[in-house]
Amino acid sequence: MDDFKKLFRRDAMDTSIEAAASIYPSLKRLQLEVIRFAMTRPNGFTDEQMNEFFDTHRSTYRARRSELVDKDLIVDSGRRGSMTNGRKATIWVLKQFSDNPNMQIEF
Repeated sequence: MDDFKKLFRRDAMDTSIEAAASIYPSLKRLQLEVIRFAMTRPNGFTDEQMNEFFDTHRSTYRARRSELVDKDLIVDSGRRGSMTNGRKATIWVLKQFSDNPNMQIEF
């Protein structure tokens, strides 16, 4: 239940709570999808690149990435990339790659 309450602000509108309830059953699966995506990018990725991969512009995957940051599984690489609009973006990386950015994973 605590995981569910973390999906919306304390002062959230009913629509936000309904959205959280709709995503809650898929939460772990979506987090695993983000981890699998990150495993294929040892040099890191931006949220924009992740959303492009998952063919979405919504915050579903960005929010799952954020949860994985909170769990210390994905970290800020300290590097920045450029988004298509020219703004800077954080390059995220699996923690296991943060010490060895050239590490490759075979599937």
